[in-house]
Amino acid sequence: MGRILEADIESFSDVDLIKCGVYAYADSPAFEILLFAYSFDGGETQIIDLAQGEKLPAEVEEAIFDVSVTKTAYNANFERTCLSKYFGRYIPPESWHCSAVQAAMLALPRSLEDVGRVLGLDEQKMKEGKELIRYFCVPCKPTKANGGRTRNLPCHAPEKWELFKTYCKRDVDVEKSIRRKLHNFPIPESEMELYRLDQRINDRGVLVDMELVRNAVSCERLHKEVVTKRAYELTGLENPNSVAQLKGWLGDMGMEAESLSKKAVAEMIAETDGEVEELLRLRLLMAKTSVKKYEAMERSVCSDGRVHGLLQFYGANRTGRFAGRLVQIQNLPQNHLPDLELARELVKQGRFEDIELLYDSTPNVLSELIRTAFIPKPGCRFVVADFSAIEARVLAWLSGEQWRLDVFTSHGKIYEASASAMFHVPVEEITKTSPLRQKGKVAELACIAEDSLVLTDKGLVPIQDVTEEHLLWDGEEWVKHDGVVCRGRKEIMEYEGLRATADHPVWVQGQQEPVQLGIAAARGAHLIQTGNGGDAVRMGGDHFTGETVEPDMEPLLCADKVHGMWERTVAVFRKFKGRKIQRMPEVFQAPADTPVAGQETDGGKAEVRESKRKTVCKVWRKGNRVPLRIRAGGRSVDTGKCGECAAGLGTGPYRHKRTLRAGKPALCGRCGEQGEQAHQRDPLFLSGRVAVCKGCCDKEAVRWDEPGRDYCRCAESGGRKEEELAADRGTARVYDIRNAGSRHRFTVSGRLVHNCGYGGGIGALTSMGALDMGVEEAELPGLIADWRRSNPHITKFWWDVDAAAIKAVTEKQKTKVGKIIFEYKSGILFITLPSGRKLSYVKPRMAVNRFGRDGLTYEGIAENKKWSRIETYGPKLVENIVQGTARDLLAEAMLRVEKKGYPIVMHCHDEIIAEVPEGIGSVDEMCEIMAVQPEWAEGLPLRADGYQCSFYQKM
Repeated sequence: MGRILEADIESFSDVDLIKCGVYAYADSPAFEILLFAYSFDGGETQIIDLAQGEKLPAEVEEAIFDVSVTKTAYNANFERTCLSKYFGRYIPPESWHCSAVQAAMLALPRSLEDVGRVLGLDEQKMKEGKELIRYFCVPCKPTKANGGRTRNLPCHAPEKWELFKTYCKRDVDVEKSIRRKLHNFPIPESEMELYRLDQRINDRGVLVDMELVRNAVSCERLHKEVVTKRAYELTGLENPNSVAQLKGWLGDMGMEAESLSKKAVAEMIAETDGEVEELLRLRLLMAKTSVKKYEAMERSVCSDGRVHGLLQFYGANRTGRFAGRLVQIQNLPQNHLPDLELARELVKQGRFEDIELLYDSTPNVLSELIRTAFIPKPGCRFVVADFSAIEARVLAWLSGEQWRLDVFTSHGKIYEASASAMFHVPVEEITKTSPLRQKGKVAELACIAEDSLVLTDKGLVPIQDVTEEHLLWDGEEWVKHDGVVCRGRKEIMEYEGLRATADHPVWVQGQQEPVQLGIAAARGAHLIQTGNGGDAVRMGGDHFTGETVEPDMEPLLCADKVHGMWERTVAVFRKFKGRKIQRMPEVFQAPADTPVAGQETDGGKAEVRESKRKTVCKVWRKGNRVPLRIRAGGRSVDTGKCGECAAGLGTGPYRHKRTLRAGKPALCGRCGEQGEQAHQRDPLFLSGRVAVCKGCCDKEAVRWDEPGRDYCRCAESGGRKEEELAADRGTARVYDIRNAGSRHRFTVSGRLVHNCGYGGGIGALTSMGALDMGVEEAELPGLIADWRRSNPHITKFWWDVDAAAIKAVTEKQKTKVGKIIFEYKSGILFITLPSGRKLSYVKPRMAVNRFGRDGLTYEGIAENKKWSRIETYGPKLVENIVQGTARDLLAEAMLRVEKKGYPIVMHCHDEIIAEVPEGIGSVDEMCEIMAVQPEWAEGLPLRADGYQCSFYQKM
C-alpha cells in the first residue's frame, strides 16, 4: 500500500463559506491559506505557518500531486479545492479519500466534532476553534479600538495564533483517530468510483445565465418598489413593509390583525373590500419572494461563470442519496408557462413593463424561470433523462409482487391497476377520470400547493423551500423529515385556507383519522388548526379498540391514539375592535367565539339549543348599506331574487355591499312555491363543481342520510351541467414532505395534514377514502385483508424485513429476506442491498416504542437535530431499502452515462442533466444507457424518458 498524507488547512477569504460554497470561497482574490497541518502514515503531526512566511516542504508538495500517495482529510473537497487554488493547478480527486464520507456511510454524523464525540475518541476537536476561526479566517468590522482594520493577522493576537496552530494540528489528530476507528469498514471501491465522479461533477459545475439572473433580481426589486409605493400611497406609513405599522393602520381602519401571515391575510381579504382589501393584497405581493435561488446563484457563481458544488455525496446517510447544496436544485420550481422562452427573453432583456402587462404575476413568472438560468456552454445543449416510477418498480421487484412488475412491463398504468386490486373492479373499467383511480393514487400523489406556508422551527417557509435542516410542527412537537418531494402540476382546491389536491389526507375536528380534503369540504368539516407550534393538538379516539386491530397493522401510517376532542369553538365571527361600525345591529355585536351548535357530519342527530330571542333588535330601512362578511365560496347576499334574476347585480370591488332587501316575500316572483327544508345549511361549493340550474327552484327537496346535505333541486335537474368554479379550482405545482416525524404529519397553512410515506394499515386506508365509498368502519379490517391478499408479497416483505432486522440484532445472526441481507456487527446493524452496498443503523437495540410494544431502535440524528435514539419498524426500513436501491440504480446509470461521453453537470432525484456538444449523442441513446439493467438487478423493469433543451427546464 502506498503512502498516506493526512492534511488539514485553515484559510482566509472575504466570501462566506456557508452561503457561497468552497469553490466561490477559494475563487476570491482575497483567499489565502494560513496554516497547513499534515502527517505522513500516521506519524507525528506537523504544522506549516504559511501566513507568517513558512513554505510547504518539497516532500509535501510532491505528495499532493503524486497519484500513488493517498491524500485524506475530513471533508476532503475543501482541502483539495483550496490547494488547487493555492497552487494554481487543478488537483484531480482520483487519489483523495474523504473520512467524512466514510463516517456517513456508517450513518455517523458528518461534522468532525460530532463524530468524535459519538465514537468516544480520546482526542476531541477543540471547542475554542469556532472563536478562533471568526477571529482569523473572516473579515472583521473596523472599529476605533482595532485601528479601523478589516482583518486580524497573527501579529494582532500572538497567543491566539499559537492556540490556532494547536487547533489545526488537533484536527489532523482527530481525523487520524477516526480513520483508525473505522479501519475495518473501508469505503468500497464501487463507492470510491462514484465519489470521484461526484467530485468531477462538482468541479465541472454548470454555467449560469448571469444576465437573466441579475435582471430577474432587478425585476423583483422594481416590482416590489411599485407595490411598496402604492402601499405607501394608501396608508401614508413610513414603512409599509413593517408588520407593526401595518397592524396599527389596519386597527385604525377597524380591522384588528393578530397576524399578517399569508394565511391570515388571505382570510382577511375574504371579509373586506376597498382600500383595506387592496392593501392586504399588496401585503401578499410585498411578502412574496421568488428570487432567493437567483440570489444564491449570484453569491455562488465563480469567475468562470459557473456554479460549482451543487451536490453533496452521501448527503442523506440513511439511504446514501445525494443532497442539494447552495441553490438547492433538488426542489426547483417546475415551469409550465406555455410561452416559457418568450417570458425568459423578456426578463433577460429587462423588459419588465412587458412582463407586468402580459402576465398575471411577476413573482410567479420569475419563479418558473429559475430552472432556465442554468444553461449549457456555447456549442452544447442539455440532454436530460430520468427514471420512470423508479421507487414503485423497485418495491415490486424487491418484494416479488409479480402483477405489479407485469404492469410496468406492459401498459404501465399502476394507479388503475392498484385501484383494480384494491376495489375489485376490472382495470378496463377504471378510466383516467374514475374516482377509483383517484383512490389508487392518493397514498402516493396527494400533495400541497406551491407557496403554501409550512410551520418550521425557523418560521413560516413556502413548502418548496423547506429543507431537511428545518424542523416541522406535527401538532405535538417539532420533528425531522426526509425532505420535500415535487409531484408536478395538479388540480388543487382551497378549503379553510388550505390549498392542496382534493385527495390529500387532512385532520378534521372530531375525527381521529385523517380524511381527504375534498371529503372534508363536502361535509363542511372544520380542519384542525395547530396554532403556532406551542401547544399540542388533542383529537378524538380510535376507530377500533386495541384488541380488534392486528398487531402488525398499527404502525402503518397509524395516527396516534387520541385522548379527547380538541376543544375549540366552531364558529368564529371576526368583529372589528378598533371602532364601532355605525348602524350595526346588536345581533352582530355579540362577543366573538360564542358557543354555537356544531353541525354534525356523520348522519347522527344532536340536540341544539333553542334561541330565546323573539324580536329583531333593530329595523333596517330600504336603501341602508352595510359591509357583510361573505364566505369564500362567493354566494350572493340575499336580495329576494333567485340566482337567475339576480344576475344583474354586478361585480367589482364593492360587490359585497348590496342594497338590503325590502320587507317583501322571500321568493322571487318567477319562483314557484318552495317547500320548507327541515334542516338548513350553508352549501359548500369548495369541492370545485356546482350543478347549474336552468330554471328556478321547485319545492321538492332531495333528502340524504346526512340532513346537512339536503338541497332543493330544479325541475330540470336531470339536464343540469357541471361547471368549473374558477375561484375554487385550478392547477398549481404541488409538493409533499417525506416522513415528517413518527406521526407522519406536519402543519401547512395553519392546518394539520398527512405526509407521504410507506405502509398501508387502517389509517392509510381511511385516508384513501374507504369510509366515504360506503364502507362501514367494521368492514375496514376485512377490506384491508382483501388489499393485502391482492398485494401479498409487498405486505409480507414489510414484516419479513421487520422480523429479520430484529433477529439480526437480538440473536446476532445473519438473516436474509429475498435480495436483502441483515447482519449485526461491531455495534451496527448492516442491511446489504442487492447492489452490495450496506445501509447502517448504529447501536441498535430493542426498546418499548410509542405503541407500548418492543420495537427496534437505533442511534442517529433525531428530530431535535441531536444524536439520540430513534424508533423504526418494517415499512420504514423498507422505505430506506427502496430509496437506497433507487439511488444505486441512479449511481450506476451516472457512471455509464459519463463513460459514454455525456458529461454530467447536475442530477436531481432520479434525473440526469448532461452538457453534450451539438452533433454528438442523442436523447434516445442516453435513455437507453440509463435503462440498462445492472447485473444485480435482473428482472427489474427499468425505463427512462428524456428530452434536450437549450436551457434547463422541466418538460
